[in-house]
Amino acid sequence: MRTDIICLGNLVKRELKLFLKDKAAVFFSLLAPLIILMLYVLFLGDLQVSAVEQAFEGTTVSHSLIKSFIDGWMLAGVVSVSCITVAFSAYNVVLNDKENGTLDDILASPVKRWVITASYYFYNFVVTSVICGLLLVVVFVYLAISGWYLTVGHTFAIVGVTVLSIVSSTLFATAICGFLKTTNAHSACVGILSAIIGFLIGAYMPVDMFPKAVQYIILFVPGTYSAGVLRNLFMSGVLNEIGKDAPYHVEPLKDSYSMNMDFFGHTIGQDFMLYALLVTIVLLVAINVGIFFIRKATAKKPHIKRKSVQ
Repeated sequence: MRTDIICLGNLVKRELKLFLKDKAAVFFSLLAPLIILMLYVLFLGDLQVSAVEQAFEGTTVSHSLIKSFIDGWMLAGVVSVSCITVAFSAYNVVLNDKENGTLDDILASPVKRWVITASYYFYNFVVTSVICGLLLVVVFVYLAISGWYLTVGHTFAIVGVTVLSIVSSTLFATAICGFLKTTNAHSACVGILSAIIGFLIGAYMPVDMFPKAVQYIILFVPGTYSAGVLRNLFMSGVLNEIGKDAPYHVEPLKDSYSMNMDFFGHTIGQDFMLYALLVTIVLLVAINVGIFFIRKATAKKPHIKRKSVQ
């Protein structure tokens, strides 16, 4: 077992070096979440603030409170989307190993198959954690400047839920991208995912704005519940302040900005979403383990490509 752990560590180290070797990939992995954040701050945020201000006409709720509320909604969406897109993007190293035959060589070695599979997962988890951790630092700095309404408990809970979201996203990426064969297919998959995932988990626009049929489909999309929990953590502090001046607006705001969700006719809140996130992780673990054993049972003996001697 000790030998397996050493092999696992060496493989993870190798994959991290390959990722860091591609400077462009590292740069754009860091840049993509920040671009999403800037789009929110510069464009989408003002639109949402204006819409909410119209609903609060005649109340004493200040513009700064409304802006902080929308900031919480936006930042929760940025973190949630980034966990998924970064996890998918980081899988590019695995596809490179498939294309150039390195994976066949590794499979032909004495290293156990589960160690190889686990190394790719842990590599992805480390990369996603580092990038999303840096994003979270930027998010906290932004909140400290624009308006901080988080308690110490909420701050640590955000970090914890982000880690759970990364675990879920990495498992999701491993299950989906494992069926891809080329880096071109992977690039297309990441492009499509980046375009739609924000809408599906309610990051770009509130889930309440979608038709009922779409809202029910969203309930089965990985990332929906982590986004919901993060929204509650980011927004509950400022919502309490809004409730002091306009208590009758609290529940409508929760429903409109997906702090509560409609689960087939039943309203669910933060606690249910957290349980659903944990169940999602368990299901994704089971799916990945099932895929591993199916591939192991059906795998052909890897062929090592050797150069012919002239």
